[in-house]
Amino acid sequence: MKLSLPSFVNRKNIIKLLINRYFLIGVAFLLLIILGENSIVYSYKLHKQLNEMKVKKEFYIQEITQDSINIIKLKTDVDAIEKYGREKYLMKKDNEDIFIIR
Repeated sequence: MKLSLPSFVNRKNIIKLLINRYFLIGVAFLLLIILGENSIVYSYKLHKQLNEMKVKKEFYIQEITQDSINIIKLKTDVDAIEKYGREKYLMKKDNEDIFIIR
């Protein structure tokens, strides 16, 4: 079975299309958009990276506020200092035993 092209598509018309300046400019423009320095793909990657950095920024802002609250508690509350020492550094009183469960 042989495929046949429409009658208006022949070798002469294809050559005319390929040397048409508007067609060449359009192809060059599309290549520039896809493969250029400021291409769509590059812009998408930058946009994705920007969104990831915004999420990280929000996380670190929350961590900073939480740490600031903890610092204020540690400067003012003796019980908070004792709790922090017990949890982070596994400190204990003389008459206590510590069991670590992880």
